[in-house]
Amino acid sequence: MKAILFALTTAALALQAYCAPAAAAIGSRAAEACGFPTIPLYRVVSDSISDRIFTTDASEVEHALESGVYVRQAVLAYVYSNTTGPNVPGAVPFFRLGSAANTDHYITTSWDEVDSAVASNGYEYQGIVGYVFADTSAATGCPGTVAFHRSFNPQLEDHFFTTNVSEAAILAGEGYLDQGIAAYVFPPA
Repeated sequence: MKAILFALTTAALALQAYCAPAAAAIGSRAAEACGFPTIPLYRVVSDSISDRIFTTDASEVEHALESGVYVRQAVLAYVYSNTTGPNVPGAVPFFRLGSAANTDHYITTSWDEVDSAVASNGYEYQGIVGYVFADTSAATGCPGTVAFHRSFNPQLEDHFFTTNVSEAAILAGEGYLDQGIAAYVFPPA
């Protein structure tokens, strides 16, 4: 079942990546909307250890690929960099956590969740991957953002993120629990 889910997800993401406009076009669209440049948020996946790494660091992507354990799947979204993000009105940090024991990574805008995951669930805080919006209100949002959905499969100990509502619905039928909207980001396509 895990192999089937991985194959379906890979096919959907390959189609999404094939149909996606050039990164520069998306970045400039975001910059025009809010006046700040964005960077890609990558998802690197390993089906052999059931893990996904979420990062904006291209060298981290290359290092994961060189390990032979991970394969690049897609640009998930566009976010603000750690340099630009603190200057964007209403943008908040996107914190990354990882668990070697569970071979799981995930991202959140909640520092309380970071504290809880580190204290109680065996996760390690791994820093800020970028800056996003926690909601779309006039005070904190930016035109052009979309919901970034978060799902979790407790049997696989696996977090999954997507801007694609249909993809999130498919995961629900595969044992993933909908954990709501993690943030608002700029779409990959």
